[in-house]
Amino acid sequence: MNVLIGIISVIVMIYLVWQYQELKKFQITRYEMTSSKVRKKINMVLISDLHSFSYGKENRLLFEAVKNAAPDLVLIPGDLIVTAETKKYEISLRFAQKLCSLGVPVLFSNGNHESKAALPESESASVYEQYDRQLRQTGVTVLNNKSCEVSAGGTNVRVSGLELPLSSYKKGRKPCLEKDFLNRQLGEPSKEHLQVLLAHHPAFAAQYAKWGADLTVCGHNHGGLVCIPGIGSVISPQFVPFPKYDAGEFTVDDRKIFISRGLGTHTFHIRVFNRAELVVITVKPEK
Repeated sequence: MNVLIGIISVIVMIYLVWQYQELKKFQITRYEMTSSKVRKKINMVLISDLHSFSYGKENRLLFEAVKNAAPDLVLIPGDLIVTAETKKYEISLRFAQKLCSLGVPVLFSNGNHESKAALPESESASVYEQYDRQLRQTGVTVLNNKSCEVSAGGTNVRVSGLELPLSSYKKGRKPCLEKDFLNRQLGEPSKEHLQVLLAHHPAFAAQYAKWGADLTVCGHNHGGLVCIPGIGSVISPQFVPFPKYDAGEFTVDDRKIFISRGLGTHTFHIRVFNRAELVVITVKPEK
């Protein structure tokens, strides 16, 4: 029995050391797509679910990776912070400031952690109000149920940011969203310019495509925390087993959805066969 306990203890220690090291690493994942709405190649960097993590001092390693990707746009579909960890908000602010120093549009929409922190009854509300104001002052364009046109690689791109209701994030049940929610919040999509949508929760991918987004970027699921090779993600943050839209590239009605595994963690600091990632999306003209 003592031998068995010893073996189990060694295995647990090896796992804990491996997991500790794994949480300090991220990979760069690259995708390509084509569109008749662009004249020149556009590079987009997708940063999701940072949760105030740091990769190196002042996020040097992450910033260098973003810089080396030579982005025309930086897209952040939410969860730069963890709602309750107000003392770490500053980490995300400083990183946002560095991103804006690249001289390209940095576009952000709220995830569930920002939406929750902004609630008047939230214990984080006063700190978050100041954080939100400072985030905008860094030069980040905040698109909570708003749209804007930006120039990227010589092409005009329309970017819309969707802030989902907190009810869509409730645990233990399949998320749902009213069929006309996107039209009510964002109006009609652009038919002339490339229509990009920032939407934190990927569960509604079919609705994003139906609305008319040519390219949607999401996060939230953290890649399902644990991945089983050949099978996929095990569970979503809502405790939905084997989520359909976990991470990667998806095509719905000929429209693209890119879902990031995220860069940080919270509550359950676990990543098994599911390394954090910085996503680079290249949009090329159709030949």
